Amino acid sequence: MVVHAEPPPEPDMSRQWRQSAPRLDPDTAEYFRRALETLEEGLSEEELALFAPNVLSELSRCLPSAALHPSSSRLLLQLLPHCPPETLTPFISHLGGVSRHPRGSRALEAALGRALAALGAGLALGAGLEGAVTELGAELGRDLGGVARDANGSFVLRALLGLLSGGADPVPPPKGAEPKAKKAELKAKGAWSLPEGAELPPSFRPLLEELAQGLEQQIPALLSPACASLCLQGALRALHRSQSPSCARFCRALIGCLSQDSPAHDQSPLLTSLQDPDRSRLLEAAMTVLDPPGLRELFRGHLRGHLRGVASHRVANHGLQRLLDHAPEDVVSEALSELGPALQEPLARGHPGVILALLGAALRHPRLQGEALRSLFQALRCWAPPHHPHCVTALAQLRPLEGGDSGEEAEPEPRPPSPIGSRALQLLLHFRDPAPIVGGLRALPPPALPGLARSPPGSRIWDAILGSKTVPKNDKKRLLKRLKGHWGALAMDKSGSRVLDTAWACSPLPQRVQMASELAPLLPRLLRDPLGRGVARRLSLELFLRLRPQWEGLQRGRGLQL
Repeated sequence: MVVHAEPPPEPDMSRQWRQSAPRLDPDTAEYFRRALETLEEGLSEEELALFAPNVLSELSRCLPSAALHPSSSRLLLQLLPHCPPETLTPFISHLGGVSRHPRGSRALEAALGRALAALGAGLALGAGLEGAVTELGAELGRDLGGVARDANGSFVLRALLGLLSGGADPVPPPKGAEPKAKKAELKAKGAWSLPEGAELPPSFRPLLEELAQGLEQQIPALLSPACASLCLQGALRALHRSQSPSCARFCRALIGCLSQDSPAHDQSPLLTSLQDPDRSRLLEAAMTVLDPPGLRELFRGHLRGHLRGVASHRVANHGLQRLLDHAPEDVVSEALSELGPALQEPLARGHPGVILALLGAALRHPRLQGEALRSLFQALRCWAPPHHPHCVTALAQLRPLEGGDSGEEAEPEPRPPSPIGSRALQLLLHFRDPAPIVGGLRALPPPALPGLARSPPGSRIWDAILGSKTVPKNDKKRLLKRLKGHWGALAMDKSGSRVLDTAWACSPLPQRVQMASELAPLLPRLLRDPLGRGVARRLSLELFLRLRPQWEGLQRGRGLQL
């Protein structure tokens, strides 16, 4: 196969690619184009097992030009997930020079992802591949700032950081890179992680430390553009994942840089950074890996006394959520004391995530649950009386009740819960004392609980009810009785059938007999419905009708108590 020199490329391409940018000869390009068509038409597993090694072998002989051609680069992206680790070396060692090319960077990123997938499967990379990764790291390290600031090179750098730490965040494949029939499957494989107990090659840890140190020295220059900021975030996650002692130093260096003087002299420079759409992402990443003393210092030095404004700011409220997600108990207690009386403000601004983060923090620190529940109920105007029967209606939408604290006996009409409201109820059902929520659920009108089961957010509330260790067994049984007479409709509903399966799995034999007795007369209808057919099979309804004693013996072996 002949490789020719290509005409001068676009001015925005990397210097290395401008100097030597080969291209495929027409016959080779046509071969790869036809191979791509064959692959996209669909191959069986046996055919793919024969097809992939042969084509990958041809591709490896034409690097890096094959990674730059439109057809062969797509072919490469589709076949690299099937490349054995022992043949992966050329796809990393020959593509370092095109790491800033739009197609070359994607091919190199896919090769690094395949190496990480091999590690995740417990496969050894081998000395050749380990050496290729080390050489790539050294090559990128010679102009680390330039690679991080390059829109294409930053993808490669982040993939390399993930490989060196043994894990990576999911990155969707580029459009057109995945086989159409397997698009969802490939997207689900966008992230890999190292199995517990597995070890990385010995050269990876020093290389990771070296790259992270290089990025740390250039933090002020890498705060923008967004691709460079993402590389800093990737370095933080990689250091944290590898349990490196350098993570704390990197974190503090980043926060120190973001805390420098800003044009807004009337507030903390870090608060200004928290309100900036780009810099706030860096602060959020730092908060997720910072140790408790660091979070305590960050909160008391910069955020305490400003939480109401932060919670109501359209950007800064996300940083507050990350802080609450990871803060120690004393920090959460101080934040709750400051935010609790003003929870209506973030709700009115459309920032319910602050409420969810506060509830999640209270769930981690049980001593704060009473104060968090009282503050939330007061914000929703359903605290008086404490067990207000309409609290679930307010929580389901995370909207205050009209006239709730004014003494008026308003009868709000229950509506299907919003996803955010559903999440709030799920968290509250796992509190040490979920009695107010359980009481609110029992106070709902009769059609409301079956209606909850038939909506996706509501079915998650049912999952929380039945899965909570703090909801008493008797309350679970009373709530499940409200579904009696509705099991047939639930069995033929997408969300309702999930609730039915969960209720069945945690019900004792007498309750299962009642459910089966209600469903058995509906068996012909269930068998005509795709969802109902699955329920009938899982519950063995035909066996229940024909041989009930045998069915009961089978259920006794499967029974799980509430």
